[in-house]
Amino acid sequence: MELTEQLLQECVAARKHCALLNHPNRGVIEIRGEDRVNFLHNILSNDIKSLAPGKGAPACFLNAQAKIIAYTNVLYFSEYLWLALDYVLKDKLIESLNKLIIMERVELIDRSDELKLISIHGPKAKTIVEIVLDQEAPEELLSHQTVTRESIRVTAIRINLTGEIGYGLLAPKNAAGELQQKLIQHGMPLGLKEIQTQAFEILRIEAGIPRYGIDFDESHIPLEAGLEKAVSFSKGCFPGQEILARLDSRGGVSKKLLGLVLKGEVAPKKNDRITKDNVEIGSITSSVFSPTLKKTIAMGYLNKEYWKVGSALTVETEGQKIPAHVTSLPFYAAISSRT
Repeated sequence: MELTEQLLQECVAARKHCALLNHPNRGVIEIRGEDRVNFLHNILSNDIKSLAPGKGAPACFLNAQAKIIAYTNVLYFSEYLWLALDYVLKDKLIESLNKLIIMERVELIDRSDELKLISIHGPKAKTIVEIVLDQEAPEELLSHQTVTRESIRVTAIRINLTGEIGYGLLAPKNAAGELQQKLIQHGMPLGLKEIQTQAFEILRIEAGIPRYGIDFDESHIPLEAGLEKAVSFSKGCFPGQEILARLDSRGGVSKKLLGLVLKGEVAPKKNDRITKDNVEIGSITSSVFSPTLKKTIAMGYLNKEYWKVGSALTVETEGQKIPAHVTSLPFYAAISSRT
């Protein structure tokens, strides 16, 4: 990805002020019925019963081998739950969940094509959301609230997709344009800037946040992909639980997603080899030249012997052998984003 002046300005806006992204389609599955909580608690990897209205948690839907079929954020409302996930995963997850409904009183409703997601990120994000919604914005990750302002019904969700304070705003598609204009109107005096998906990808990698289909997929388990927060080891059985518990008690996985800092400005490509003494020990998933850190960074899977921070390695890309060293994730995180 070429770091143009426009992309640089968009990344700077996100780090210093606020950035707005108009997302492509977002998957939203609504779960209703009196057995909805027990049903999801029994099949997802995290503790759903412990949630309360207005709270949320990340979770995985796993197969029996603990491989990730889908990664989702569970949002708990008083009368239903939402599963918010990548649009490309929603049909597969709906089909899988429907197969598991036997006697449970559960109804699945696909809201994906009814709702539009707009997100804003940066030090001024909370202020802008509170001005537009005329209400205090949620602070805990994945906490959320639904308000109606000037006939627009908006669900505001506290998120962290860039290493900064962030909010995802879900609104009916026919009202999303008006909501976006309000955000821009009130945000521009505070430095808000609309950004492209390429800038958002740079910010995501700087924050060390793995993305489905790029950094993990159905060939990985949560403990390899850095998704430990999506797993409860105390709630009891769910698909894949025995394998995860066994790994947790026996020293963990043999490979996992880690950060790399590379010499120079050449960003390697997905699946490029990571080597030590000409022996392959891993592969790249995401990489970029970071305008925030002024260095080339990458995420990739490494064999366990090479996890130590500072370990010297080599990344092979397009005939070049680039020196690199291991670092912990995230590469960048604003203090305020850790809440």
